[in-house]
Amino acid sequence: MPLTKTSHQASFYRPPPQSSTFSFPPPASVNTPTFPPTIINFHVGSELSTQYHWHTTHTEYLRVTSGAALIMVSGVSKIYTAKDGVARVPRYARHEWMRFDRPAHLLSNGQREAQEAYFREHDKEEIEKLKGEDLIAEEWTDPADGQKEIFFRNLFSTALEPQYQSKLSWLGGFWKMLQIMCVMWEMDNYLVLVDFEGWRGGWRELVEAALTYAIMGCMMALGVLCGCRAVSEEYTPKHLIERWESGRPKSE
Repeated sequence: MPLTKTSHQASFYRPPPQSSTFSFPPPASVNTPTFPPTIINFHVGSELSTQYHWHTTHTEYLRVTSGAALIMVSGVSKIYTAKDGVARVPRYARHEWMRFDRPAHLLSNGQREAQEAYFREHDKEEIEKLKGEDLIAEEWTDPADGQKEIFFRNLFSTALEPQYQSKLSWLGGFWKMLQIMCVMWEMDNYLVLVDFEGWRGGWRELVEAALTYAIMGCMMALGVLCGCRAVSEEYTPKHLIERWESGRPKSE
């Protein structure tokens, strides 16, 4: 069965409780060496988080333009608003971000402490104002090679793909999981599957990374054997595919 064509879409919406919109402004030219930031909107009440993860080939940047974000980088949690400037995430740094008012039971201890401290230090009127605003942020990477947009497009298109909503729900769900692992592996997104506080370095980082690479790598390999691929033409604009392929190592 053919995949649903989504390469023309300028945005993707996820319904509650994830309640979010990811938008992709067009580049000034298809030949531009860089790509504009992804615009991410976590709507009021959204419980979505980016999940705890790291990148090996890209430094990531995040700038809040509306509302407030709870951002954790290398074990340090802080709440950012538009006045706080850009948050930088170095390569290999474990990180996660979400709305600042995400329900406390969904937070880690450090995130909960940062949230509670922010609530104590700011007056109720300001907190309620921020709670009533969408969290809107710009996210981009260095290098700005379009890979972030390719990742989001293939991730969300897979998650929303109608044919994976099989009557055999376990089979459709398993296939979707394999497809998503292929996307994440190829697009430089590695999940912290077991948190050993790898941001502390040393053996913790090694064990944490080894578990992630082993589990995700096996799932990715199984996905490839089953016919999954990280980047689909149905999901990805042609100029992005061409740019991505031009930057990949050439096989002999």
